[in-house]
Parts: sequence; structure tokens; C-alpha cells
Amino acid sequence: MPKIPLYYRNDEFFNEFGTTCYINQEDMIDVFPVYRHDFIEVSLILEGQGTEIINDVKYPVKPGCISVTMPWHFHTLHTKPDHPIKRFICEFSMEDFFNYSAIWPSAKDAVFSKKSPSILLSEKDFEECCSIFNSMYSIFTSDDPDRQTRLYLKLIEFMMLFHRAREENDNSKTLPLPDNITENALRYIHQHFAEQITITTVARKIGVGVSVLRDNLKAYTGMEFHTLLTDIRIRNACILLALKAPTVKYISQNTGFSSIQNFYRSFKNIKGITPDEFRRQHWLESEGKAGYLMYNNEIWNILYYIYQHFDEPTLTPEEVAHTFNISTSYLHKIIKYNFMQTFSELLREIRIGYSCGLLAESDMPIVQAAVECGYNNTKTFSRAFQKQKGCTPTEFRMEQKGE
Repeated sequence: MPKIPLYYRNDEFFNEFGTTCYINQEDMIDVFPVYRHDFIEVSLILEGQGTEIINDVKYPVKPGCISVTMPWHFHTLHTKPDHPIKRFICEFSMEDFFNYSAIWPSAKDAVFSKKSPSILLSEKDFEECCSIFNSMYSIFTSDDPDRQTRLYLKLIEFMMLFHRAREENDNSKTLPLPDNITENALRYIHQHFAEQITITTVARKIGVGVSVLRDNLKAYTGMEFHTLLTDIRIRNACILLALKAPTVKYISQNTGFSSIQNFYRSFKNIKGITPDEFRRQHWLESEGKAGYLMYNNEIWNILYYIYQHFDEPTLTPEEVAHTFNISTSYLHKIIKYNFMQTFSELLREIRIGYSCGLLAESDMPIVQAAVECGYNNTKTFSRAFQKQKGCTPTEFRMEQKGE
């Protein structure tokens, strides 16, 4: 398999230019391979149409669209055959940018913002950006001994404009945000998971289109609707399996499964063991305690937060506990009683579940899948994957593709 995504490093990219800031105009036809880089990249569309994909989120592009991608972004650009793209592309060192922009208080906010990396500029801002980049190109192609300083001064001017435009631009609001749509949908699913609901049912109940709901749920849970619904049903089944009274048949019927065979199959696919084996491992002495925690609204909000942030390598129990103003020990306790898992087991299950979709439904390289679901390197990812699924990511992909 070729080395994909392409990975451009600072020392490999800037050495030939004599400056850590590069700018050019380029014409694009067809698809550029998925890539990432150590530096910051700006793409300003001048002509044409297409789609830019940044960390698996699609952004339609046309004249006036601008994206600012960071080292943690995997991205690519697809053009329409009858609308080839012309764009300004600018790459520059993050470290040098921070050195030059030390006088600007919002410099780091502009770089590390969680808002959309791609927006459509107003006509006025588009003209101003074109003016800035034309000026930068003249400086870049000159022999001026101070050209790097001048380039970064222009970059600061541009980043100020982009930061302001992104804060004001309504286009950024079209991104799947942790808003009422997502929250209301997840709340409804958690309340009605035992019923025969569909994504159309949920969309109608909360008053949005199916495609909008699908995109929002996928962005903040990493799952398609059916996978998410099954996951919620299995989590609730785990609670009932930990109690002494309910039969497995009763549990399957009261968690939304069409048959006990479907329940067994889904349960083993997600948990790696049968419902009976799970019950033997997690039989609780106190039904009342588990039953009380099952209806604790706090755990729903915590689970939602973990789904929102599972792809962040720095997510820890301490961070989650601090967010909800509870102690870390209490967080561990309610997760254990509600999900029959430790925090690390829950997080691993969510991450690996998401990675399975990436591996099965795309040709995404394993190194990219690891980063997309929150792992710092492929070694850690492969170890977690094997522990969760009993096989390596490569073996899983080959089995899914019938190789």
C-alpha cells in the first residue's frame, strides 16, 4: 500500500524556499491525495467548484471559500471536472507565526479555535484577502532580504481577517455543533430506544431534516444512526443483565431488539462475549443501587460529553470529572455501575467502534484511522484494537472486505 496520507514536514518543505512562508497560485483538476503537514496551510478558492474534506467532514467550495488547516487535519480537495479550481495556497510555520504574532492577543485563539476550518467569505472580505495574497506573492517572488518578516506581517493581517470572519460568518453555523439538534436527538433516542424507531422518526420528532440529523449525529458520536441506536440498546441491556430478575428474553424484548437471536448477535459483536457470559461476569449484589444509577441524568450528560471528545488524545477521567464538577473517584464509580466498564474500557470501546467504521467503509490508512479516533500512534491503536476486537486493524479490514 502506498504511503497515504502524504505527510509534509517543515524541514522537507521549506528548505528550498529560503523562508518558512510559501505562497503561490495553482490550478487543480481531479482529486488531490489525502495529506497532512507540520505547518499551517491556507487555501483561498478563486475560481471553480468542488469539495474539500477535512477530518472526514465535507465542505463545498466555490470562489470566496477559504480554509485554514492545521497539523492535526487530514484533508483533500476534490474538483468538479467541468469546474476546475484555481486557488491561492499558502503554507507557513506555526512556530514562526506565533513568534511574529506575539503582539496579537488572539493569535493562539485563531489557530486553536474549534470553529469551522472552512468558511465562505463575504464579497468585501474576499476582495481584501485577494489583495493580501497578491501582495504576499509579490514579496515571496522578490529578492527582498526582509521578505520573511514582511510575509509574516501580511499573514498576521490575513489571520486577523479570517478570525473575525469566522466568528461572524453564518456559514460556520452549518457545521454539526453540540447544539439543540444533536442534544435533542440523543435525548429522544435514549428515551425511546426500546421502541422501533428510525432516523426518520427522530428527525420528525425534533423537527429537522434527516440528512442534517445524520450529519450531526455522525460528527459527534462517530457513528451512523443504526450503529448508535444499537450501541445505546446494548448499554441498557448491560444494566439489566447485571440484575438478578430479568430473563435474557425479557431484556432483548425491552431494549428494542426484534428477536433474541438478533440481540445475541449484536451483543457479541459489540461486547465480544454473549449476554450470558456478561451476566456471569457482572452480577451485582445490589439491584437497588444499579437501578438507581441507571436513571441518573448525570450519566447521560457524561456519556454525551465523552462521545463529543473521544477523538481527543488528551481526554482523561480528570478532565471529564472537572467538566462536571465531580470527583474523579465518583466519575469512575457511576461509569462502572452504569456501563459495567471502567472509564478506559468505555473510551476504548467508543474509539474502536468508530475506527471499525473507518476501516470497513473506506480505504483510509491505519495510521490515519488511529489519529481520527484519538490515538497518538499506530502501536497504541493496534494494541487497543486487538484487545477490543480480538484481531488487528489489518485483519479486521481484510475480513470485512473478504480478502
